[in-house]
Amino acid sequence: MKRRAWLMAMLPVASTCRAQSYDAARARGAWVLNCMGCHTADGRGIPGKVPPLCESLGHFVSLQDGREFVMRVPGASNSALSDADLANVLNWVLGTMNPQSRPASLKPYTADEVAAHRRPALTDVARVRARLVKELQANGVNAVAEHY
Repeated sequence: MKRRAWLMAMLPVASTCRAQSYDAARARGAWVLNCMGCHTADGRGIPGKVPPLCESLGHFVSLQDGREFVMRVPGASNSALSDADLANVLNWVLGTMNPQSRPASLKPYTADEVAAHRRPALTDVARVRARLVKELQANGVNAVAEHY
C-alpha cells in the first residue's frame, strides 16, 4: 500500500519531467548569446523593429508552415547554433515565454527536424509572416499583431 501511495505521489513529478523537452541552462545561455540582443531579455522584441516571441511564437507553431517559419527566419537559420542547440532554444522559448499560446499538443523540436528545415533562410520574412498572421486570424487567433 505504501508503494502505491509513493507511486501516485510521484506521478505528477514524472509527467512534469517528461513534459520539459529542453535543457534550460544550455538554452538560456544560447538565448543570451544569440537571440536576446534583438528580441530582448523577456522576448518582447522591439516595437517597430523586432517581433516579439513572448506569447506569439506559440501561435505560429500551431500552423505547419509556422512551425517551419520559426526555424527559417534568418536569425535562427543563419545562427551559429547547432541544429540540436537551435531545437533546444526553440523548445525553451516555447516552454518559458509562451505558456498561454503554445498548443497543448505541441511536439518538441528535434535536431533532425531543424536540420531538415532550417535552410535556406527566408528571404522575404515580412511576406511569409503576414500570410501566417492572416491564417491565424482565419482560425480565430487575433493575439498576434499584423505589424510589430
